[in-house]
Amino acid sequence: MTTPMALPEPGARMTFEEAARIDPDEFPGELVKGAYVPTPRGTWRHGVITANVSAVLLAYARKNPGWSVSVGDPGTKLSRDPDTLRGPDVAIVSKDRVPTGCGAAGWLDGAPDIAVEVVRDAQSVSELAEKALEYLGAGAKAVWVLDPEPRRVIVFAPNEALRVLRPGDVLTAPGVLPGFSCRVDELFD
Repeated sequence: MTTPMALPEPGARMTFEEAARIDPDEFPGELVKGAYVPTPRGTWRHGVITANVSAVLLAYARKNPGWSVSVGDPGTKLSRDPDTLRGPDVAIVSKDRVPTGCGAAGWLDGAPDIAVEVVRDAQSVSELAEKALEYLGAGAKAVWVLDPEPRRVIVFAPNEALRVLRPGDVLTAPGVLPGFSCRVDELFD
């Protein structure tokens, strides 16, 4: 067992291995270009929306073997030197990419096939748009940013125009999850 690490000084550089020694329950956060950035706890509404998304994706994965769904900010190593570790609210990846280790070895190498972020009270859509571009730059095939107040889903995909879906629209994942679809309303109800 490794010795837990205290929260680093603001602006201090860290590696994946050092970040793996921070207690995520005590100090939730991410590494952005080697700097530890605390992340706020979600609200109940955030948790409900995250649960809805995970339920829809898990139902898809159960009907379409070969997929794995994870929730609760699973570590995804997006770049190295300086290290960038992000934690999507929900992620789906092909099962052959699922990490099996502990600590830094238990984090996904690269971006998930689809990363999902739900806007928290202390976040802005523009912050999550920046994060979405990081996921895409690390190989994600799509990023869904769910904005609870206007009840919209902003879809980012490589080489595609940004799509904004509202209640009544249908979310699909062409080229990533064949046959997947759900009503935007399902994600917010």
